[in-house]
Amino acid sequence: MSSVLSFYFDGTIVQALTVSTSGYQVAVSGSLTFSYDELDAYLSFSKEKNCILCCNCPAFFQDIIYLPPAVAKHYDTLVRAEVRKAHPELTSFAGFYRTINEVAIDGRLFNRIVVFSYPDESIAGFISAFNRHGKVISNIYSAPYSVFMLANAPHADDGGQSRIFIAPLPGEKVLLVSDKNELEFTRKLPTTEEFLSMEEVSNINMTLDYCQQSLRVNPVEVVMIDPSEREEEFSQFVTVPFRSAMLPRLSNLPDDTVREYLAPLAAALHHAESPKIGDIRPTAYISFSKNRKLLATASVVLFAAALLLAGYLLIRLVLTSDLREGISKLRSDLNSENVEMANYRKLDAEVTLLKEQIDFINKHNSALDPTTALAMLSLPTSIKYSIRRVSIQAEGAFLNVQIEGDINASDFTEIQATFEWIVGVIGKIPGYLIQTSNVNIKQKSFNVQARYNGTGKL
Repeated sequence: MSSVLSFYFDGTIVQALTVSTSGYQVAVSGSLTFSYDELDAYLSFSKEKNCILCCNCPAFFQDIIYLPPAVAKHYDTLVRAEVRKAHPELTSFAGFYRTINEVAIDGRLFNRIVVFSYPDESIAGFISAFNRHGKVISNIYSAPYSVFMLANAPHADDGGQSRIFIAPLPGEKVLLVSDKNELEFTRKLPTTEEFLSMEEVSNINMTLDYCQQSLRVNPVEVVMIDPSEREEEFSQFVTVPFRSAMLPRLSNLPDDTVREYLAPLAAALHHAESPKIGDIRPTAYISFSKNRKLLATASVVLFAAALLLAGYLLIRLVLTSDLREGISKLRSDLNSENVEMANYRKLDAEVTLLKEQIDFINKHNSALDPTTALAMLSLPTSIKYSIRRVSIQAEGAFLNVQIEGDINASDFTEIQATFEWIVGVIGKIPGYLIQTSNVNIKQKSFNVQARYNGTGKL
């Protein structure tokens, strides 16, 4: 069975769950609920390096947009543009979208697309905590969407009928409206009560009215994800059939475990079955993760190249030493007969051909090593910036090093502060001397040129 450490966050509490899955078998080997203030202490003792996050963000946006099917390959760009148009205050955000169905508008065919957007700042705090402890976040999911995928799975083959699922999460109940087997709308009902109240039943009926009048969908039933719910007490007050049910995939787990850890359980199954769908990791964090992997790979490749080059140079030095010994012996016999003189001239011609290689080896041995300069360029890990390009060029007794990168910041002051911090860090690296540095505020990018003189050693 494959195992994953799944976290649930809502800004107040944290749930950590170790879940193993194999086909339709689900097992829980460890679970813990604690306050958000205790997260650093938990992560400092956790030995797991990889995990997934399931966030119930208090701030999010949900929209329905219409785009022509012919431009489907450009949806990533077009959907983000439509979200920015609808919400100008969203300067930096992550999200996902799902196509529900096709509709005809004024005689033209459009795809009806539901979009869920989450401001980066609502997720940044969680990511920072994991970065401080060297943890890698494989995926980040929205808790309502992961629960919806799990709840809707038993109805995947019923023709896409609309339903409302009620998911009990810590401190609230979340209404999940489905249409054509996709999540179309969510609504949160803050509550401290374990069971439904008449006020919540009224909210369910208002949501049903909203579905019929605004979304133009007609839910066939309301399903409470909790087998302990007293459905007979409320079915007469809900305007469509109402029932309580336990999710089939979790039927082998204790009801209390499912009820308390529904969100991280759903996220673990989401990750096992369709990890890329609904991933809301910020773009900056994805770039940071890729750059870290690239740097690790580059370090291994450079180290292997250095070993191969060292072996090559050693072999060439041994061969050169043998050739020099042969030349010395031949020179001592130059006073012999003409045959020996001819042999000498032949060997001397061979020495001339080898002189370029010997000069290259001697020059290479005396030159500064770019791999050392690159290895010395060790910058602290931070989500505030990313390195896009590093180039190294030899110039006389120095190596010219050019560093280009991007700054992840929202205003001028933070961009300038991050840039000055980067320049300060590079300037303190032994052997590095800053030549020029500049920052492009508009493009949030920077360029630093420095010289490496070889005085810094690993």
